[in-house]
Amino acid sequence: MPSDKKLELPAYMTVEAALVIPAAIFGIVLIIYMAFMVYGRCVLSQDVYILGFRAYLLYEKQGYSSPCDYVTDHSDEKTGSRYFGSSKPEIKSSVSGKDIRIDGSITTNHRALFGYFSKIPDIWKSEAAARVKIITPAKTMRKMKRAKDIITQTAEKNKKKGKP
Repeated sequence: MPSDKKLELPAYMTVEAALVIPAAIFGIVLIIYMAFMVYGRCVLSQDVYILGFRAYLLYEKQGYSSPCDYVTDHSDEKTGSRYFGSSKPEIKSSVSGKDIRIDGSITTNHRALFGYFSKIPDIWKSEAAARVKIITPAKTMRKMKRAKDIITQTAEKNKKKGKP
C-alpha cells in the first residue's frame, strides 16, 4: 500500500461506538437480569400453589395433623435449588376454616452495577400467595342427592294430595 495515501475514518463512528455500544450492552444485561428475577417470581408462585394443593390432598393420607405440618415438612423438598440469584424461599402456611393459605417470599440481592446507579435498590423482594379451599366432593354429592330426594318426595306427596 502506498504511504502517500492516508486512511482517514470519520470521527463520528468513534463517538457513536463509545456511547451506543455500552448502552446496548447495559440494556441487554438488564433484560437478562430482570428475566432471572421474573423467573424466580414465577417459580415461587408455582411452588406455593403446588404445596397448597398437595397439602390439601395428602396431609391426612400421610399422617399429618394439619396441612400446615405437611407444608412445613415438604417446603424444602419442593422448592429445591431452582432459585438462581435469589435467596431460599421462606414459606409460611395457615389454615382458616376450610382455606389453606400458603405465602412465600424470596429476596434478590444485587449491588446495582457495583454502585453506579444509586437509585436502584440493593434488595428486591418477591412474594407469592396461594389459597386452596378444602372441599369434600363426597359430602357435597350426598347433600345434593339428599336435597333432590326431599324435593322429589315433597312433590309426590303434593301430587297425591292434589296440590300443584
